[in-house]
Amino acid sequence: MQQATFAQAAGHYFPQGTRATRPLGGYFLWVELRAGANALEIHRKALELGISVAPGPIFSATRAFGNCLLLNYGHPWNEVSEQAMRTLGRLIAEAS
Repeated sequence: MQQATFAQAAGHYFPQGTRATRPLGGYFLWVELRAGANALEIHRKALELGISVAPGPIFSATRAFGNCLLLNYGHPWNEVSEQAMRTLGRLIAEAS
């Protein structure tokens, strides 16, 4: 249920053209942003606001996935989660 809730929030708050998929295993959504979006910059800005996301390049020895983020949905959905997804959507839109 949490996976569906986070995926729905991504669909609602993230800009058009963003794709969220669920990797096998774990409590994560892999989010592919529009080409040219800088996941490392989004990660930095999100951290400044108290939002933790994993930028795609940390999962590649060649620093691929520069427009991807990994989101953890292991915590129960609440108002803080919703606000974080709303804010993350704004950061993604500004970076695209």
